[in-house]
Amino acid sequence: MTILEFLQDFPDEKSCKQHFKLQREEQGITSKKCGCQKHYWLLAKWQWQCSSCRFRTTLLSGTIMESAKLSFHKWYLCMAFMSSTKKGISALEMQRQLGYKRYGTVWRLMHKIREGMGKRDSLYQLNGEIEFDEGYFEQAVSEQIKLKRGRGSQRQSNVAVMAESTPLEDLETGEVSSHCR
Repeated sequence: MTILEFLQDFPDEKSCKQHFKLQREEQGITSKKCGCQKHYWLLAKWQWQCSSCRFRTTLLSGTIMESAKLSFHKWYLCMAFMSSTKKGISALEMQRQLGYKRYGTVWRLMHKIREGMGKRDSLYQLNGEIEFDEGYFEQAVSEQIKLKRGRGSQRQSNVAVMAESTPLEDLETGEVSSHCR
């Protein structure tokens, strides 16, 4: 998603809150008091209320945003900036983009987001047979990049390449080969 697409989808605080509410409901709301998962939404309070113990759960409760005083729109903007490029963004640049005077606020915001992203990424694991190899890329005269194996001229740069593979299986016999696809 580009920044322009982001701003079209999330132009204001209300759109960010509505999206966040839908995401929370998709995952399911659990009462901290009784563990019940049946809740109903109180529109005037912007909270869920447990149908059995009547305990109220706020929109931010149990998330990385809990106890933060920043708006949803600022959180969403920060997440968009952090994930829109491969190179990332510094806290100083984020401070400038969001218009904050205090560096520490933005630094903590970015670290909370990184922590949440790290927890989510730890749920995924590669399994099966995994090959790791290195390839050398040479920039040709026609400015196209070609993949070569082995060592070559000085204009090459060493790049690590990793791919997940699945062993070949003979469909007739069901025998699994040691070679990978």
